[in-house]
Amino acid sequence: MTFQLQQLMRIMIATAMLISFAPAQAAEPVDHVVKIHLDPSTVIGNIPDDFLGLGYETSAVAQPGFFSAKNIRMIHLYQNLGSHGLIRIGGNISDHTRFIPDGTATAKTEREVTIINRACLNDLGDFARATGWRVMWGLNLGTGTRGEAADEAVAVDHALGGSLQSFEIGNEVDLMRKFAKDFDAYHGAYSEYKAAIRAKLPHAVFSGPDSADSFEFVQKFVAAESADMALATHHYYRGGASDSRSTIRRILIRDAAFDSRLEQLQTLCAPHQLGYRINEVNTFYGGGREDVSDTFCSALWCLDYVFDLASHGCAGANLETDINQLGFISFYSPIVHDAAGVCSARPEYYGLLAFAMAGRGELLATHIEKDDRNLTAYATRDPGGAIYLTVINKEFAEDATIELALPAGFKAGEVFRLRAPYLNAKTEVTFAGSVVARDGSWKSVVSETAAVANGTAHFLVPHATAVVLRIKS
Repeated sequence: MTFQLQQLMRIMIATAMLISFAPAQAAEPVDHVVKIHLDPSTVIGNIPDDFLGLGYETSAVAQPGFFSAKNIRMIHLYQNLGSHGLIRIGGNISDHTRFIPDGTATAKTEREVTIINRACLNDLGDFARATGWRVMWGLNLGTGTRGEAADEAVAVDHALGGSLQSFEIGNEVDLMRKFAKDFDAYHGAYSEYKAAIRAKLPHAVFSGPDSADSFEFVQKFVAAESADMALATHHYYRGGASDSRSTIRRILIRDAAFDSRLEQLQTLCAPHQLGYRINEVNTFYGGGREDVSDTFCSALWCLDYVFDLASHGCAGANLETDINQLGFISFYSPIVHDAAGVCSARPEYYGLLAFAMAGRGELLATHIEKDDRNLTAYATRDPGGAIYLTVINKEFAEDATIELALPAGFKAGEVFRLRAPYLNAKTEVTFAGSVVARDGSWKSVVSETAAVANGTAHFLVPHATAVVLRIKS
């Protein structure tokens, strides 16, 4: 295929995706009144301090200067999201990685072998301590040996110290050909690896099974390992990057099937007092879909998705980012870096910023009155007693005027908006009136308050935007 033909096809695909929602964008917006009720007396869950997380292929660690205490921009980008969080290192590359203490660090695709060394791990440890975030580390079950995994685990533990949250053994083990979807075969190998690691590292903590899709694997793993694990782990993507159905419209529609899976996970783990985490997640696997996953719609999807997880008792989510198993930086990445290693934020990052503000403390019961629009709402109460209402309007043309009966003793406060010029915008995305600065820092700007009449707050949430309302006593 010639370069000119490739360019023409790219233009045709991009145009087709825009046509799928352009009429709605161009139409005159219609405003509807939406009544929302929240109940401060009904707490439906608590959001852990380390709920937000980012996920990386192990090859990211092999990139010089990426995870480093000297990478001030990326440290700022992490600190914007909170002083606690979880970094997951693993992915397909973890099953094609070798640890060579004094070797030359080399980042490769899943078709080759990635090399990490002692210096890489020390840099990661310094980065984790600079941010306050902890690390979940994936070990090679695919192409390595249990002896090599034990040596690597000892090195990781030494470099990370208190910043190490847990180990995982193998990535997406339910898809591994060597086990032929046979849980017993996998669990036998897992047990051998765990024993070898514990022989050298008696205090090692484990999570798993890192399932791509199989609930049966998670179910059986919890039954076998619940007394000796930190978290049950599962993955989620809305679809595949090469699927023609992977459009902006698709990610703005709630995935009811996965909500059912979340209910299964919550029911499974609760009797064991065990948390579960969606430790690899993003829009479309295979690096995301260009002109969809890297646009503003991903911020709305992300904000709604992490709140949906919290409402199902999930312990947290790791948004996959950066270099992928195919060797390029994924389109869905919240944080990216250029050829010079300079980090910056993509639109999805702004959805995480909104959650970082509002997704703290207790999750409160909410109810949207007689409304069938593509609009969701979540309420939280932070440790200081402030209540946040987050409203995400995923409609293409229908604005919503929100009416919120304020709880007794509370008055309306600041309005913080998540918005961009268009759903497919890649730039000019803002949250709380601000963009992420060149040095990676971000600070909200309070410029709007909600109108109050007779104890009811009124504020507009235009189509394809979100609002965080903070109310105080």
